[in-house]
Amino acid sequence: MATQMSRHGRLAREYWETYRPQALASLGSQEDQETHFVRLDLRVGERIGELAEEMLREVPVGERAAVRKAVRMQAQELVYDQEIFLPKEPGTEHREM
Repeated sequence: MATQMSRHGRLAREYWETYRPQALASLGSQEDQETHFVRLDLRVGERIGELAEEMLREVPVGERAAVRKAVRMQAQELVYDQEIFLPKEPGTEHREM
């Protein structure tokens, strides 16, 4: 898969290398790992956009422009917690990225 990863995929890979090395190894070859993170990157980007739009619909129309960036950051945080920052493997908790 020759698609470039954005920061979502790069962050996920770094997180897995640091805190989920066994899960990373279980993905298979370098190529399989790359495919996994490219797909994750795309999915995370889409989910952030969808969630941010959903959250913005709860904000009065006149206030949406003012809070759009904050809402997107909140959506990103929620999606990262669900998709990227998965539980750390035992023995990796002390590591720092």
